[in-house]
Amino acid sequence: MRCVLLVLLLSAAAGAAGAAPAPAAAPTVPRIYQAAGYSQPEITANHCRNVSPSETDCTIPAMTAGAYMIEASGLSTASGPGASQAIVIRVENAVCAQGRSVNTGPNSRPWTSGPQTIRLSCVIQVVADAPLRVSAAYDDEKATKDPKGPALALRRLPWNPVLQMGPLGGATDQPAPAR
Repeated sequence: MRCVLLVLLLSAAAGAAGAAPAPAAAPTVPRIYQAAGYSQPEITANHCRNVSPSETDCTIPAMTAGAYMIEASGLSTASGPGASQAIVIRVENAVCAQGRSVNTGPNSRPWTSGPQTIRLSCVIQVVADAPLRVSAAYDDEKATKDPKGPALALRRLPWNPVLQMGPLGGATDQPAPAR
């Protein structure tokens, strides 16, 4: 009886422990890149600096390999009708994403006063021997920018073992018409 009770208690404990989600593992750089000295570091606030109310930069260190989600946002306070915002994320000189607020036209809400934040994100996959500059450039019209400048953050993503894929097309063979 004691043995059965002990087995039941251990089974219940194992079941409860198995029900809890495991903590997410840190992204793992493939061994071929690790052997060459690459890693996928966290990109923290220490890697970033505010250049001006219109620009914030972050640096991805040399010898980095992996995927990152880049998130940028800009905050302004409207000073009257026709206020708008725009933001662009660049990696070196290439545009990763860009957007503009839609505050006029069909299906829009005019922004005439108060604060408004524009947010944008993109994903990059890098293998970089040298440091990479990531920047968020922000602008507005008929509004006042937050003097802290745009927010910019990079978050590591897990490695996807599939490096590239895409459709090549297809067709459906139709039956020949009856004669």
